[in-house]
Parts: sequence; C-alpha cells; structure tokens
Amino acid sequence: MLQWRPWAMLALFCLAFSGASAQEDAWMGHMSDASQALKNNNAGEAMLAFQAAIREAEQFEAGDPRLSRTLDLAGTFLSSQGQFSEAELLLKRSLGIRETSLGPDHPEVAAALDGLANLYRLQGQQGEAEQFLQRALSIREKAYGKEHAEVDAAVNRLAVLYDAQGKYEAAGQFLQRSLEIREKALGPDDPLLAAAMNNLGVVHQKNNQLAEAEKLITRAREIREKHFGLQHLETDNSISSLAGVYRDAGRFAEAEKLLALSLSIRENLLSRENPMDPRLGESLNDLATVRMALGKYSASQSLLERALVIEENYLGPEHPLLVGSLVKLATVHLKTTQYAQAETLLQRALAMQEKFSGPEHVSISVTLNTLAEVFAAQRNFDRAAPLLKRSQAILESSGPEGRMNLAATLEMQGRQLTMQSNFSEAEPYYTRSLEVAESALGKHHPFVAEILERYAELLRQAGRAGEAESIDSRAQAIWADREIR
Repeated sequence: MLQWRPWAMLALFCLAFSGASAQEDAWMGHMSDASQALKNNNAGEAMLAFQAAIREAEQFEAGDPRLSRTLDLAGTFLSSQGQFSEAELLLKRSLGIRETSLGPDHPEVAAALDGLANLYRLQGQQGEAEQFLQRALSIREKAYGKEHAEVDAAVNRLAVLYDAQGKYEAAGQFLQRSLEIREKALGPDDPLLAAAMNNLGVVHQKNNQLAEAEKLITRAREIREKHFGLQHLETDNSISSLAGVYRDAGRFAEAEKLLALSLSIRENLLSRENPMDPRLGESLNDLATVRMALGKYSASQSLLERALVIEENYLGPEHPLLVGSLVKLATVHLKTTQYAQAETLLQRALAMQEKFSGPEHVSISVTLNTLAEVFAAQRNFDRAAPLLKRSQAILESSGPEGRMNLAATLEMQGRQLTMQSNFSEAEPYYTRSLEVAESALGKHHPFVAEILERYAELLRQAGRAGEAESIDSRAQAIWADREIR
C-alpha cells in the first residue's frame, strides 16, 4: 500500500528554497547537514542539525512555511526513533502554526495531521490516528474535490490503518474508492491502477473473499507484467499475492508454482546486490510453507534453513519474529523423524516467546503443541501431556481468537490418549473439540470433518463400530458438500 517516505522529501524540500538569500544560508546549511546525517544513518547528528535548523527557522517572519516544515521533519524523525513525546510536541507545534497562518482547512494543515496520525498509529493509539486521518481527508476533499490524487493518497492512508486493525470491510471500502478514482483518472491499464487492484485483492483475501481477490490480483498481474515485464518487483508483488490466495483456497500446487516463480524473480533482482535481503527470506518462507502443506518436507528444509539465516542476520538471533520460522523448521524435523533437532528449535522458540511475550501469551500454544507432538511421536507421553494441558489453559482464557487452536489442542489430547488406548479418557476431548470447532467455524468446515474422522477412529478402536460409522458419515458429508460447491 501507499507509504510516505519523509527523508526522500528532505532533499527536495531544501532544493525548493535553494534561491534563498545569504542571510538564510545558515538554515539551509543545517538542513543539508540533517539530510547527510540521515543518509549516513547517524541519528545523533541528524537531531542536532534539526534543532539548529529549527532555531534558525524561528527567526523568519511569522507564518513562514520553513518553520512548520522543519518541525514536521524533525518530529517525524523523532517518531521513527521511538521518541514519541518529543515528536508529539514538535508535530503539534507545526499543526498550530499552520492552522493560525493558513486557516484550519488548508491542505498544509492536512499534511500536519498526517504526521500526527502516523505518530499515534506507531503508539497503538488507533482511534486518535483515525480522527486525524479523517479530518485530513475531509480537508483535501474540500480543497481538491473527491477525485484528486491527494484525496486518493488520503483514502489509502485510512485503508492502511483499517487493514492493520483487521477492519477489512472498512479497508475494502476505502480501497474500492481508490480503485475508482484511479480508473477514472488513469484509464484501465495504468500501473497505479494495478497497485490499487492488488491492494484491494489482498484485503478481500484477508476477509476470505477469495474469488473476488483472485479476479482483482490476476488483473493487476496482467497490467504489471505488460508494463514492467516479468522480471520486476511490481510484477512479483502480484505473483506472490495471487499465490497467497491460492494457498488460502487450498490450491497448494498452483500456489507452489507461483511462489517458485516469485523466488526466482527475487533471486535475480535482489540476491546479487544483497543475499541477505529480507524479501528473499519472506519468499523462501512462503514457498516452504506451501511445500509443507503438500507434504514435501525434505524440499522445505533447505528453504527454511536459509530463510532463518537471513532473518537472524536482519533481526538478530533473539528477535521474537524468528519464532515462526523456528516452529516451521521444527515441524519439518518432526515430520522427517529428526526429533532431537526439532526439540532444540522448539525449546529455543519457547524461551524467546516466554521472554518477550510472557508465559501465558496465546501465541505460545502453537509452540507447546508442536513440542508435545515431538514427544508423542517418540511415545514419551509423560512429557507431552503437561505441555498440552498448559496450552489448553492458555487458550481457554484467550477469548474468541483462540477458539480454533483450542479445538486443535483438545483434539491432540484425545488423539494422544487414543494412542495409549485410553479410550474413555480420550472421548471427552473429542466431543469438546468438536463443540468448540463447530461453534467457531461452523458445522461444515474441513477442520470439523477432520475431528469427526479421528473421533470415528477412536470409536472403531474402542469396538463401537456402529457409532464410528455414523460419525464418519458426517465427516464424508462435509467433504462431499465442499466438492459440490
């Protein structure tokens, strides 16, 4: 989605005032110093230069735009460094100057509102961010009309905010508006229209509207490939997005083909310049995930190992975002009976999660469950059972977002008790798992069918063949219904 890159604008901002008189050279020099410090990634020097530039700008006549814009850039920089209180003071001061000198409905006021909205978004204050972005949009609509490029950019900022909050219906409405603005202004084959299509398609995917997502992203890919060619990151963006739709639809073979193509494009465009580019790690991880779904565990292992190296280089060896790759790689080791390697990875992941998220965080349940599977595969049920009990306790108190994982955890407990021929103890776990899954996912979800099949197997092993047949019939009806649809 659309993003604002303030540091790229700093040099242009200085250039716009390059005809300044000699008495203003000091301010220009400080802004140039700030720009150079940012290029050198020297935060301390950049802030000193901004502070000096602010002092010089304060000497200009009241309402001079250089003061408010310098405050904006300095505030945005502080925000990027996590110094939110200091950033808020500067950005609010800039907003006040613009409202006083230009009036409350000037487009420059909207620009200041954007900066404050981004600050609040970074702090997790989504309600405040939304209010500022809505006001900025209203100002731009009044100033430019409802179909201007500046309005389109404002619409996209709100879409990004709603998408990050999981408000996909709202995000989709704004992205649909962006699509209509661009189609009218640019025509049916412009790359910017393709970007809007792709963004809207991804939001439809997140909202499980997969048919609509496929249509939009496919069209976006066609436009981008025609305009940029196949070997371009814009085209790759649509290829990987479409692969995500196929993955969510269970079309894993099609997703694998597209993700292999995406990886080859990124290897060609990125790896020679930077073999540790995070986008390569993302592509390797995505392809491995789909291959795991296809049961190609050996083919996934090298991809995940390389992805983990890239992520560790980019994030550091203790970053909590490594957990996903660690658990996936452990799962591959589990499926290929490399139990010691799987346990080592999972213990590392669990320690990181407990350190950064706390011992009761809902995300820990996946790691606990996978580690329990490792022990159960070795028939070490005494070590597996406490892990599943701990996972269940976390998920029972996690609220609606943990229901599917709770159903899976209960089913795992029932399955492991069945493996030990403890049929009477296992059955309540299956019935509760079924109850939770049907409540969370509906009675015709594939996961419900899987639980029913495993419950039927328990009943068969317990000598209750008639009941097993009835339960199995329910599972087969779900699968048949999905095939018809």
